[in-house]
This record gives sequence, C-alpha cells and structure tokens, in this order.
Amino acid sequence: MFTTPTLTVDLSAIVANWEQLRRRFAGDECGAVVKADAYGLGMAPVARALENAGCHTFFVATLSEALSLREILPDVRILVFHGVQAGEEFSFAAHRLIPVLNSRTQIDRWKPIAAEHVHAVSALHIDTAMGRLGLQPEEFDALMLAEPKLLESCRVGLLMSHLSCAPTPGHPLNPMQLALLKAASRHAPGIPVSLCNSGGIFLDPEYHFQLARPGCSLYGISPQEQAENPMRPVASWQAPILMTRTLTHNQTISYGGAGAATAGARLATVASGYADGYLRGLSHKAVGYVGEHRVPLVGRVTMDMLVFDVTEVPESLTQEGAPITLLGDADGIRVDDLAGAVETIGYETLARIGARVKRIYI
Repeated sequence: MFTTPTLTVDLSAIVANWEQLRRRFAGDECGAVVKADAYGLGMAPVARALENAGCHTFFVATLSEALSLREILPDVRILVFHGVQAGEEFSFAAHRLIPVLNSRTQIDRWKPIAAEHVHAVSALHIDTAMGRLGLQPEEFDALMLAEPKLLESCRVGLLMSHLSCAPTPGHPLNPMQLALLKAASRHAPGIPVSLCNSGGIFLDPEYHFQLARPGCSLYGISPQEQAENPMRPVASWQAPILMTRTLTHNQTISYGGAGAATAGARLATVASGYADGYLRGLSHKAVGYVGEHRVPLVGRVTMDMLVFDVTEVPESLTQEGAPITLLGDADGIRVDDLAGAVETIGYETLARIGARVKRIYI
C-alpha cells in the first residue's frame, strides 16, 4: 500500500537508449539533452547516469539549468541553447559553460569575454529552417565577409543547426537544411558541426557530422513518425487507489455528468489529475492498468482525481492504496500513446508530470 503517486524512472533504460543512439550515430560523439529537468524525469540522476556511461557533452536551455548541472558534474562539457543574455557573461566564463550564440547581439556580447578568458569557448547557431534562434545563412555569410576572424574572436568550437522535420525522413526540409548547413560550414574549416537531434540520428549518415545531441529518444519517445519505436520505455507512473465503490444504481460520473456507469459497476478513484500533469484532454479516452488488467477511465480528468472502472478486476487487487498504472510499458499507456490521444507529443506528456508525483530511481 502507498499513499502518493510515484514516477519510477529506470536509469538503466535511459543509458541503454543513449548507448543505442551512440552506436547508430556515424559521427564522433553522442551527447545528451537534459533541459527541462531531463524532460521532467530529473536532471541530476539522469545526467549522473549518462556521465557514468561515458557521455561527456550535455545540452540545457538556460544558464540556471547549466549552473545546476555544473554543480552535479564538474568536468563535463555543457552547452546552453538560449545563449548568453545580458549580465550572464561572467557566469559563463567562471563556470566553464558554453553559450550557443544565436544573434549578432550575443556575438558582440561574447567577444570581450572570449578575449579575456582562455576557456570562454562558444558554439554558433545557424538558422536553416526552424525560425526560432540563430543567424540566418545570408546573415552569417555577410558577417564572415565583414569579419573574417569572427569565429576565432568568439572562440567558436562548434557550428550547429536544428532539424525541424527530422522525425519525417522524406520531408523536403531535411535536405534543404543539410545543404544550407554544409554551405555555412565552408566558413568554418576544421570546426566540428552538429545537426542531429534524436530524429536526425535515424536519417542518412550525411546528416550526422561530428556531434549528435539526442533528447526525446533518451526518454523513450519515438524518434520517427510512422515507424516502430526502437527506444526502451523509461518511466512508470502509478497512482494509489483512494477508494472503491460498487454502484447500486445507474449514475453519472465526474463534472458535467460527462461520464456514466451502470448499477453493479465497481469504480476506483485514484490520486492523480491534471494538477499532476495527467492531461485533461485524456478525459473519456485514457486507460490504466491494475497489474495486467486494462481498465478504462470514466468521466473527466479532474485536478486531483481520476475514476477507473475496475469491475473486471479481482477485488484483492483494488484495495485502498493499491496502484493503478497511468504511464508505462503497456498498450495504451506508453508515452507516445498518451500523447497521441490528445494530439500532442511525448515531450509535453513527460515534461508536465508535476512535483506531487514522487520520483523513484532504479
């Protein structure tokens, strides 16, 4: 019996996924993206496990994330996707963090730091189709023409771009982005290049270059659309049963009377809801598991509670405190199953799992 929802994270599965990606990658090094608290699974234990397995390059989104990671891992390489913001320059230098320079403003901000600090290296982002951050290719060409020593003055150690459609191998943007990055890299002979995210590792080797930076696939999310997921599932979310009841009459269930159950049905109420990150859009669609028994959700997802029909489950398995699995390695509750049911992506499914769900690491 237990009294709080738990998310059990299998660190060995995350490591196995990283090792599979490293074997598949044709370039020199496979890093790991651990931003957003390792997609909600816990940056500290995940990063430690990956570093112990041989990963030495990590990517985060913000300086705050990078500083937290540096406390955990003093000797790895840490790159920050958002780059260096005003006032952050000396924190990057002092903690040996690598900004991904995304604009002319960030470049100008970094130059004096690179001139003063021998360890103040950077990466440079070329926007080849994503349209979020990075220098546009023609902007980069003009800068290099005006400042031939630009890369040297910023101590650029990596040229990178981000694939926008890698999960779809036949998408026409993939070869277009590849061509644009290859053209940009002519300005940077000898500097390593990074293009591959998770999906990119499953594209042809010409996309691989020197450094890969997988994220979602480390955490069991499929790296390709319309293909069997080769990654191991890494997390299991279990919620305790608060109570069960057998209905004596036909009855509506939950807000709006949107759900219904008939007399004789046995219902279990469990302690999880959208405040814990269980998406409200799963109302009327989701299933859970009691052991090997698949049970349907009845009615709406509410803030703190869910109701499942456990009529077909032995009563011995549905006592107060017994667990119902909401996310795990079974049909209908894998991370991509939950995401697909509400037309979102596995990233959001994991990242939304809240702090009330206690993390357990194995």
